[in-house]
Amino acid sequence: MDRQEANIDLLFRNGLKDHEVLPPNDVWNTLQPLVNRPDRLLIILRSAAMIAVLVSLGLLIMRYSRQLPVSYGDNMTNTLQESDNPVINTADYQYFSSTRKSSDADLIADASFQDNTKQPIPAVNDGVKRTERIIFQGLSEIRPPVNISGPAKKEVPSPENNTDFLLNQFENSNISGPVGDPGPKTRKWTIAALASPAYYSRFISGNEGIASAMTTGQQPAFSYSGGVAVSYKINKRLSVQSGLYYSSVGQDLSGISTYGGFQQYDYTKGDPNFSVRTANGVVKTHNSDVFLVDNIAANRILTRYTNDVFDPAKANLTYLNNSLHQSFAYLELPFVLRYKLVDKTLDFNLIGGVSSNFLVNNSVYTSYEGRRYEIGETEGLNLISFSSSFGMGMEYNLSNNLSFNLEPTFRYYINPVSSVEGIKIHPYSFGVFSGITYKF
Repeated sequence: MDRQEANIDLLFRNGLKDHEVLPPNDVWNTLQPLVNRPDRLLIILRSAAMIAVLVSLGLLIMRYSRQLPVSYGDNMTNTLQESDNPVINTADYQYFSSTRKSSDADLIADASFQDNTKQPIPAVNDGVKRTERIIFQGLSEIRPPVNISGPAKKEVPSPENNTDFLLNQFENSNISGPVGDPGPKTRKWTIAALASPAYYSRFISGNEGIASAMTTGQQPAFSYSGGVAVSYKINKRLSVQSGLYYSSVGQDLSGISTYGGFQQYDYTKGDPNFSVRTANGVVKTHNSDVFLVDNIAANRILTRYTNDVFDPAKANLTYLNNSLHQSFAYLELPFVLRYKLVDKTLDFNLIGGVSSNFLVNNSVYTSYEGRRYEIGETEGLNLISFSSSFGMGMEYNLSNNLSFNLEPTFRYYINPVSSVEGIKIHPYSFGVFSGITYKF
């Protein structure tokens, strides 16, 4: 029975293997709206993008149009100076007077024209038309009296009869802005919070043999710096900056195997069991439970527990890691000069100065199961070092008080950071500081 059912299945499968059935025509009409749906979505996205572009262009045009006001007074002055017999259109004066109603001086001038006690201006054709005389009379009343001091008083020409004098008074008058406007506030102080990852390396000079032995298996580790900077603007271009920074630098010592559990075999007291010579100084082990083995160079580690004296494998010590990490931290007090090359929405500054670096942390450790296993510290480091810095600062103004800073900076240590006999090591670093600046 089972064989017969299997044969039937095989018969149907072979018979219907190449059989095709076309769907009815009505099915395509039903699927057509689904096919067109992506085109409708594309049209909506294009429309939204076009609206965004138009709105952005409108905002830019409105912003720059406010920054380019039309000076009607300058145009009228140029017209008067082009000919010996200047002529001012009455319609122009009406436009000029209608647009200057905001200031107190204009209100005084308008009142003087309407005062009936004023003597009528005679219609004398002396080279200046009556409309000009009305304007000049109003301007002479707007301007305060001129005080002339000196050993000999000069005769002040009458504004009504001297066209050049009135034009000079008109050009020097400050009736274009509101009365009592002090102008934009000058912000001289800034405070900034900056941080940066840094690439750390060094220049080495001196005995090549000692330098090679000191730098074997050593690689710069991840470094960073950050802090607060305060600056004072001396003038429009130059400013002085100081502050307080925290910097962390270090290096990895590869090829040094670390074992734990050596304390039960240590019967000596006082002196460190192991000393490791490095480019930054000599690492001294303060943890008596640590046993070190150099897998690269035999002259890097100084110890009384050599391979012929003690074997960590036979003593069943716990293997921890195959590298050590030197970590140093400094507090920096910088003195920096900043010179502004471009003063726009995006500013560019030249940055240069010196820093005093105070050593605040000195540790050597290895990692075991994601935790730090303390080894000791590095001896021979200078407690105070000096570094120079040079960089370029880019500042984007988010508002009148707030801006975003991006400052690629190169730093070079002037004096060696450690006292190693036979060689001199000058570290250097490159980092990109970024942060927020507040102006007040």
